[in-house]
Amino acid sequence: MKLSLLASTCVATIAACAFPAAAQQSAPAPAQAAVAPGGDTAAASTGLGDIVVTAQRRSESLQRAAIAVTAVTGDTLAAAGVTRPTELTALVPALQVAPAAGPYNLFYLRGVGNFNGNALSDSAIAFNADGVYVGRPSSTTGFFYDLERVEVVKGPQGTLYGRNATGGAINVISKKPQLGELGASVSGEYGNYDALRLDASVNAPLGDNAAVRAAAIKVRRDGYMNDGTDDQNDWGGRLSFRYEPVQALHITVVGDYFRQKGKGVGSSELGIAGQANAFGPDQRIGFLSPQGQALYTSQPNLVLGRTFSAIPANLPPYQDNKYWGISSTIDWQSSLGTLTIIPAYREGHLDYRNYLPGFFIQQKENSKQTSLEGRFATSDQNPLRALIGAFYYNENTRDPNVYYEHQTNFNSQTINLKTESEAIFGRLTYAIAPEFRLTAGGRQTWESKDFSGVLTAATRACVRPSSYFPTYVPGCPTAQPIPYGTTLPAFNFVPGADGTVTVPTIIDASGANSRHKDFQKFTYRFGADWDITPRNLLYASYETGFKSGGFFFSADSGVFLPETIKALTLGSKNRFWNNRLQINMEAFYWWYRNQQVSHLSVDSKNNSIFPTENVGKATFKGFEIDAQLLPVKNLTLTADLQYLDGKYNSFVYTTPNQNGGVSNGTGCPNASAPTNFYTVDCSGFRPPNAPQWTINLGAQGRLPLQSGSSIVADGRAHYQSRTLTGLEFQPVEYQKAYWTVDTGLTFYAPERRFFVGVFANNLFDKAVIGGTFPTAFSLIYTGSMRPPRTYGARAGAKF
Repeated sequence: MKLSLLASTCVATIAACAFPAAAQQSAPAPAQAAVAPGGDTAAASTGLGDIVVTAQRRSESLQRAAIAVTAVTGDTLAAAGVTRPTELTALVPALQVAPAAGPYNLFYLRGVGNFNGNALSDSAIAFNADGVYVGRPSSTTGFFYDLERVEVVKGPQGTLYGRNATGGAINVISKKPQLGELGASVSGEYGNYDALRLDASVNAPLGDNAAVRAAAIKVRRDGYMNDGTDDQNDWGGRLSFRYEPVQALHITVVGDYFRQKGKGVGSSELGIAGQANAFGPDQRIGFLSPQGQALYTSQPNLVLGRTFSAIPANLPPYQDNKYWGISSTIDWQSSLGTLTIIPAYREGHLDYRNYLPGFFIQQKENSKQTSLEGRFATSDQNPLRALIGAFYYNENTRDPNVYYEHQTNFNSQTINLKTESEAIFGRLTYAIAPEFRLTAGGRQTWESKDFSGVLTAATRACVRPSSYFPTYVPGCPTAQPIPYGTTLPAFNFVPGADGTVTVPTIIDASGANSRHKDFQKFTYRFGADWDITPRNLLYASYETGFKSGGFFFSADSGVFLPETIKALTLGSKNRFWNNRLQINMEAFYWWYRNQQVSHLSVDSKNNSIFPTENVGKATFKGFEIDAQLLPVKNLTLTADLQYLDGKYNSFVYTTPNQNGGVSNGTGCPNASAPTNFYTVDCSGFRPPNAPQWTINLGAQGRLPLQSGSSIVADGRAHYQSRTLTGLEFQPVEYQKAYWTVDTGLTFYAPERRFFVGVFANNLFDKAVIGGTFPTAFSLIYTGSMRPPRTYGARAGAKF
């Protein structure tokens, strides 16, 4: 029945070097002509330009969209040097994206997000590329070139986006082929860290009704950490085809390929529990550097009973990840409305080794996803407007080799995960009056997940009586650590001469023990919006969202439940002063339930596991104010301020007592006296990646020269208050409040036929922690870092 509904549904301007402070709309050059809200073309020619977004599955002016959305143009992204999702953090105040091991990205929107570092977990933020949902959080890189814009939709999107849009959605929209236009562009950039970026694109007509566009990127630089990690060596290409056989039918086909190489993301030992920090983050001392390994080998292994051994040089970090996909968008316009069909197929192939959390990780993964979305939208000219649709998604992920090695624990996993998701959705809008509209929408989602795999592990522990706890005097100083690599060590259940035992853990979730779980959820939205004047919009909405459950290795059920969210939003979008001043405001209140959190634990068979649990409740409330101003001709000022009050109302979980009752490993108190377990109570704490204040400021000045050339000076500043970057609430995991400043100066030839310029990002070289992770069985905390000061020159031309 659900598939038949899907089948029936399927049948049935850009800124000139705009450089805002990531405001709600990227500000174009002041002289650009654009249609202002309300159709005031004369005002637009000397005022703020407009931008069209598709965040609500319709094309509409950003200033007329009754939704909380930030749009950043492709020119702004290129000027800011964005090539990866983590770099969006400085452009969108509501968004925090932190790097994890290998190619994984951790997305948080206003504090809503989760750690998703393996095939068994999903992101809480829906990531979409050219209208196609990208399911794997490890496959969200490789899209940031030759872009029209990036849209960040804030708050749950349960009706139009559905699964895994608890906190919102990120839409990446590439430039499409232009009919009747022949042109090309090329640009290059070189800077410190031997950084090189090359971009190129070609647009060519194929007769009167078709066109093709090809784009490519190459990014390469040395590592930011002193051990060579945090480097980049990527290249990719995109080929787009557009065909309009008749005026009412538009067909676009997009194929892309991306390859990610290099050593990958790195980390530094930021602190030792109970001790002064050995390294400041500004030193960027990599975990694998001589200094980093000297500190590592001086620290006790809390289970093995001796200090850690050095990481062997013959197992260096690397990554060789490949992604490709093909999709099509088919729009058929009629007198009743527009039918849109989007079929797509994508693959991701991971192959990497990484030491980000302070231990060995090696993973190979192959994921394949097929999706099909169909929707029909009636004309916006009628008082009653409808959008109905259906969605199908099928993903198969296979991890033949996943290894985690901590010297005291060897963990080998094979994973096979299948997800099938189907949904029908709709939204109905009725204009009670031309200026006042009511909206109601709903989405029913059915999701089925199948999991099979085998976990084989070995734990080597010191069993010799000693005074090891709480003074950390080694009890097994001659114990041999489990060798790094991918070979399961031999077992011994009787203590050897070194005082240790090595015991196995085998969790077989294959064959008859494989697991299946069905999830279904109805999510909905109610809204109202009012055009107070042609340039002043007031809107309110109440929307729900959910993120489906899943599996983890355990001798018990090994299933976690969906998380849900409810969000109340009140907003206003305004233009004043003959279209030269924009002030947009939004207030929000979110109720977050059953958040999925992963942590170390044991199951009923005393197997050490890393489960995902639904741990409690949280609330997020606050406001955001975005402003843009053209005080004089050729000068644009922007500001975006967000205040966020986030708190865990209930956050209680258990973790094993593996250190004799010394500490539960977090900054949270115990709910009761420890036994074999700690009951950790983090209720009342502010969640991670939820800064109280975030401020972006920007300015762009244009100096016209003779013969139509110009010089553009621009800059932006990003402020973020104290932010928790990990899940343990330890002091070392807090990033202090900071400012970063970026600036650039560019010369443009007449008609912008070519340009040359210089830039500097993070001008004052502020060291900013991206994410922190406790190193298992130790007192060490490692952390990934955001980029240091980078500077260089860029040039480009168009033909």
